[in-house]
Amino acid sequence: MNQPLSQRFPLMLIIVLGIMTTFGPLTIDMYNVSLTNVKSSFDITASEAQLTLSTAMIGLAIGQFLFGPLSDAFGRKKVALTIIAIYVIASVVAIFTSTLPFFLILRFIQGMTGGGAIVIAKASVGDKQEGTKLAKSISALLVVNGIVTIIAPLLGGYALTLGNWKAIFVLLAVISLVILLLAGYKMEETREQNVARLNFPEIIQDYGTLLKKPSFLLPMFIQGLTYVMLFSFASAAPFITANMYHLSPQKFSVIITMNGIGLIIISQLTALLVEYFNRLTLLITLTIVQMAGVALIIASVTAHLPLWLLIFGFFLNVCPVTGIGPLSFALAMESRSGGSGNASSLLGLFQFILGGAVSPLVGIQGENSVQPYVILLVVTSVLIVALQVMLNVRRRRLG
Repeated sequence: MNQPLSQRFPLMLIIVLGIMTTFGPLTIDMYNVSLTNVKSSFDITASEAQLTLSTAMIGLAIGQFLFGPLSDAFGRKKVALTIIAIYVIASVVAIFTSTLPFFLILRFIQGMTGGGAIVIAKASVGDKQEGTKLAKSISALLVVNGIVTIIAPLLGGYALTLGNWKAIFVLLAVISLVILLLAGYKMEETREQNVARLNFPEIIQDYGTLLKKPSFLLPMFIQGLTYVMLFSFASAAPFITANMYHLSPQKFSVIITMNGIGLIIISQLTALLVEYFNRLTLLITLTIVQMAGVALIIASVTAHLPLWLLIFGFFLNVCPVTGIGPLSFALAMESRSGGSGNASSLLGLFQFILGGAVSPLVGIQGENSVQPYVILLVVTSVLIVALQVMLNVRRRRLG
């Protein structure tokens, strides 16, 4: 691969790219406080309501897979502006929809275009940095992302006090339009070779090369599985807190906000500690914290422990994601052989396709059953620990 330039990004550019990564919390966190409202509005089951979440997540995955290579070929900024404009349109149309199938299509479009914006933002950083500097820059993007993660559920909860779930899409239309204007004004083109055609055989060959490398696959799996913790929380927690603890959507939005604060703290703490500690050591430490959260969640929902213990379990389980994610992303990106958009696309695809797959599973036995969520947490935990062991053994063997 071409050696990336270890350039320092201007603060304003970091902010703009960070804002572009917020299509994740905007599409997911602002919306998921309304799941119980959507269920009632469309007169559907809990699993079908969660499908509106998973459809967007699948769109986020496919969008990252599709638009990373497109931005490699046609330039980051041009593709970003096009897909953000489509997101704005989809948000406006969703306000007027009244049928679930059409709403699912719009959610998929939102996810796909939002995922494209995310991968382009990360690929833009990957164009110019690598290693520790890349991990720190990705963490910097997550500060902006984390701030929006704090605000988004509160805005969603507030919108529900003014109307139904459609009020959230009014906000999404306005916010995405602002992001479009900011990107158009401040985003820079970082792709060095901007060609006007796609070389699909070369892209497929690059994907194949990456997927044969354990040094890429192991961090990719770790990143994807740690995000399962976040996405399963987004899907299961609204119903657990409403049915077991009788929390309103507005009160649940406060829990998401608390997690958002934790996500920012962990991302910045990781960016600081990566200068002094080995990345694998930090990965292990953060994973131990995440596993402690899993244990506390399972104990809380099975023994119906006090709400504050469940909230603390959610906090420990979710917040390490913004440390494990950037560290895994940076480790995987070191193995890329072609454009950073290709590698970033594969990482984003696996991350969100897993989230899209697990979302409806947590409600498969109905909104009052916690068993699917517990099983998912256990299986995911076992896989993460096993992958961490494999990664550590391999890195030590290679020196």
